[in-house]
Amino acid sequence: MNKARIVDISSAGVYTISDGQTFQGRKRNLSAHRQLRKQMGINALPDAQPQAAPMSFLEKCTLLDDMPLAYCIIELVFDANGHGVDFIFRYCNKEMAHIEGVPVEEMLNRSFYEVFRNGDKKWLVTYADVALNGTKHLIHDYSPEIGQQLNIYCYQPEQGFCACILQVADNIDHE
Repeated sequence: MNKARIVDISSAGVYTISDGQTFQGRKRNLSAHRQLRKQMGINALPDAQPQAAPMSFLEKCTLLDDMPLAYCIIELVFDANGHGVDFIFRYCNKEMAHIEGVPVEEMLNRSFYEVFRNGDKKWLVTYADVALNGTKHLIHDYSPEIGQQLNIYCYQPEQGFCACILQVADNIDHE
């Protein structure tokens, strides 16, 4: 029989052919299929794949390495009173290096104020709010560190962290 002529197979295993004829096919339930596969030396269904180990959220960020927008994950550092005093770059994509003018290797796992010695602390409160409370913010401000007007979209990817998408906005003279 040509399988192209089969137009339907019912749940009861009844085959319907294009000319209207029907016949009863073999009936196997799931356990019969498993037993047959075991006898044939096949342990898993063909489309079953071994499960990969779960990735941390920082490992998942590597998907954004070539994204055309600057992206970073920062971890906030707090003083004894719970005030944000610094942040550490935990992930930066290639575009982040382009916008900041600093190679990724020189930013990763380093303090913002170590990378930018005269960095402004004006955004620490916003970053801390995101990292602690899970709020979302859009910062539209001038960055004196790089001499650019920026739009920074912030959200919390995990407790204690702030993710930032940076976009250079229209330049405004700040002399």
